[in-house]
Amino acid sequence: MARTGLGFLLTLAMLLAVALPAEADEEPACVAPSTLAAATRLPRLAASLKETAPTTVMVLNSSAGSAKSNLTGEVSGDAVPRSFPSYVQEALRNRYPDGRVVVVTRNEPRRTAAEVIVALPQLLAQDKPTLMIWQTGTHDAIRGVSVDGFADAVAAGIDLAHGAGADVIIVSPQYSPRTDFAFDVTPYVATLRWVTRSRDVGFFDRMALMRYWSDEAVFDFSGGRSNAALFNNVHRCIGRLLIRMISEGVDLKTVGSH
Repeated sequence: MARTGLGFLLTLAMLLAVALPAEADEEPACVAPSTLAAATRLPRLAASLKETAPTTVMVLNSSAGSAKSNLTGEVSGDAVPRSFPSYVQEALRNRYPDGRVVVVTRNEPRRTAAEVIVALPQLLAQDKPTLMIWQTGTHDAIRGVSVDGFADAVAAGIDLAHGAGADVIIVSPQYSPRTDFAFDVTPYVATLRWVTRSRDVGFFDRMALMRYWSDEAVFDFSGGRSNAALFNNVHRCIGRLLIRMISEGVDLKTVGSH
């Protein structure tokens, strides 16, 4: 593991980190500082899981599409890599077998947050989710959208989801050392942190999480060739940490409401 400071700092980091149980075919185990995926209340999802009707989780994605990944460049279609929504669905069904959980992924390729929210009312009406997981920020950074405009769009999207009966978890962009020189997502991640805090919704800081993994040599994101195994392992870890965040949010349902 890479050294990030003096011995006592490394010890402190280990105390703050949360390790999740590893599956037999997973190496290394998923590890993350707990502050990067802190739970917030998910009362709408919690209520739905108690009902006999299906519970829908909508993953809203503005990436270029499932054929490519910023983890290691293009991933071969022959590898059939699993993205994190498939892990989320599998784990939620196992954890809440009576909740009849369905995870649907809606891709809005290369769209900014402001462009996504134009289509969002129709998507919400179509899928009727009780939880929306929204990955956003990458294309706003690429296109140089003002952070104020980005903040307004994300806040509007959260309000639309709440109005349609869905809780919200916002996911920050992926970390990729190979694209850092091209565009800076840092201001947009900071904006997401502020907006989610002000709206009292969940923030899954994937950027900081992946940077932590890179710094600690848990995963190597510097390679330029296809690597389906890395893709699968990273998305398995993201899925596991999201499940922990969601489960804790469901358990917090009794403390107040939106």
